[in-house]
Amino acid sequence: MSTLKDQAYESLKEQIMDAEPGTVFSVRKSAKDLGLSYTPVREALVKLQNEGLLEVSSSAGFSVPKIDMKTIQNISQSRQCVEQFVLPKIIDQIEEDDILVLRSLIVKQKRAMEKKDISAYTEVDAQFHIYLIDLLRNKQLSDFYRSVRSQYRVGSRKIVKEHSSLPIEEHEKFLKLVEEKKYEEALECMYQHTSAAVERMKDGYVQIGM
Repeated sequence: MSTLKDQAYESLKEQIMDAEPGTVFSVRKSAKDLGLSYTPVREALVKLQNEGLLEVSSSAGFSVPKIDMKTIQNISQSRQCVEQFVLPKIIDQIEEDDILVLRSLIVKQKRAMEKKDISAYTEVDAQFHIYLIDLLRNKQLSDFYRSVRSQYRVGSRKIVKEHSSLPIEEHEKFLKLVEEKKYEEALECMYQHTSAAVERMKDGYVQIGM
């Protein structure tokens, strides 16, 4: 059962995803907008700040941080470090049921792309990778990775205004190699996939002149 803090967290997180850098989230106003009391909203904002999605504002609580090239590099390096550590450890443990779940996420990602729903597209993309990380069953690492992916998702949604089918095709190629038990090729495929994602983020940053 979700708590009031959980409800506030999820609602505020979605607002942050769409907010422009510098947007202020005050506890009082957010509590009023959500129809919740002060305490769970403040706890949710603090949690979002700890995850890197907000920063403390000297004037009015919390604000959405600016996404700059250094931030993109830091987030991307953190993401790659986790994936390159975890995937070799779980690659041969991916079972048919896992494949089915991952394929269902690919279907959702295709639908989001067809609808040009960037929010849903980036969310499902994150779910695909989080599912793989969770297979290690290391809660601390999974929690850290979720935080990194949230920051990555914020950057992706703000920088990349539309997505191609390439990331989806790369997901499909990865799963096919896993099914064929070509694990080394699958790992190389995922490495290339995450490296390409970083470059797409950088290109998007340059194009919009942030």
